[in-house]
Amino acid sequence: MRDVKERIDEVNDKIIDGLQSMKEQLREYVWDTIGSSKNKLAEKDDALKAMVIVLKEEIDELKRELKIFKAAVGNGMLASKPKQQTMDMPKPKAFKRARSIDVRRGGTEIRTWEEFQ
Repeated sequence: MRDVKERIDEVNDKIIDGLQSMKEQLREYVWDTIGSSKNKLAEKDDALKAMVIVLKEEIDELKRELKIFKAAVGNGMLASKPKQQTMDMPKPKAFKRARSIDVRRGGTEIRTWEEFQ
């Protein structure tokens, strides 16, 4: 009976050692995964910071250009030629139908070059 008990104790010790070893391996794997994730996030953070710096520089450049354009428009350098608008003028009534009367009388006909001069 004593052999069986010793055998059980040995098996239990091996199981406990195996579980302890697996626990340590799992802990190591988790810490490696966390470290790897931390490094990847740090790289992404650095990349994002670089992008933000570049974008801020572009915004500053665009603001400077906008100031220049505003000044140019204010000075009239870029002002385009205003379109001429047609004015609605009343037609003179004094000559209304005067030509049509001349045509009926035959007064507007030019028969020869000498008559035209």
